[in-house]
Amino acid sequence: MDWGMENRIAKLIKPESGRAVWLAIDHGYFLGAVSKLEKPGETVKPLLAFADAIMLTRGVLRNCIDAKNSPAVILRVSGGNSI
Repeated sequence: MDWGMENRIAKLIKPESGRAVWLAIDHGYFLGAVSKLEKPGETVKPLLAFADAIMLTRGVLRNCIDAKNSPAVILRVSGGNSI
């Protein structure tokens, strides 16, 4: 594996254990409104300290997540025409 790929994967999966906790907060994108995720920033704030990475959309990232203090980001990207 080349350096760049190894570096990015090491930010998502702890190299010493091979384990990770990823927090998915992108459900509203494909499921529609989800109970308790109407305000995703408030809902996930107490959980962010325990997550190695967060899975979310660009809108939630820009509006709800602190850029200076967040875990690694796995950004949802869609090429579909349902937007």
